[in-house]
This record gives sequence, structure tokens and C-alpha cells, in this order.
Amino acid sequence: MLDPPPFYRGHEGFQELISNKDLARPGRAIRVYNYSRDSGDEGLYVLGTENQLFDSEGNIVKPEDVLSRESAPDGWSVEGPALHLLPESELEKILKQ
Repeated sequence: MLDPPPFYRGHEGFQELISNKDLARPGRAIRVYNYSRDSGDEGLYVLGTENQLFDSEGNIVKPEDVLSRESAPDGWSVEGPALHLLPESELEKILKQ
């Protein structure tokens, strides 16, 4: 049986996430929950090669802004790979490793 994805409340969990080498792999998706929105309309972010966080358009965002209790009132979870959300420059770094 698979374990449920790690779930956090508040941006402080991001430090715990990046300290876990298994979870903090580049390309790992982070799904932000706000139940006042429609299901399937959750915010989606992706980890970069240097522990930066990118939005779905490839822009770097601050974890404390998008993972805060205000932005993610219902928490956030670490999901599977979402390499398609990374900017091309990040993909090139991953391929070179």
C-alpha cells in the first residue's frame, strides 16, 4: 500500500521538505489546497534544482508567499513528478546531472 503524500500547513513545512532528499527531488509537484475554490483548481508548484519553487508558468515564487496559511488555508501536499512545469533551463540542469 502506498503512503499518502506528505501534507503540511504553513510555509514552515517547506524547510522540512527540502531537508528530505527523497522528497526534495527536482521536478516534484506541490499541490496547494483552498477548499473555497472548485475541485481540480488547486495551485500547482514544482521544485527546482536548487530548492527553488516555480509556479505552473515557470516563474520562481517564494515558498512563504504561496505556501502560507493565507495562500493555502487548507494546507499543501507533496505530489509526484511534474517535470513539464519546470522552465527549460531547469530541465537542462537536470539532464546534465
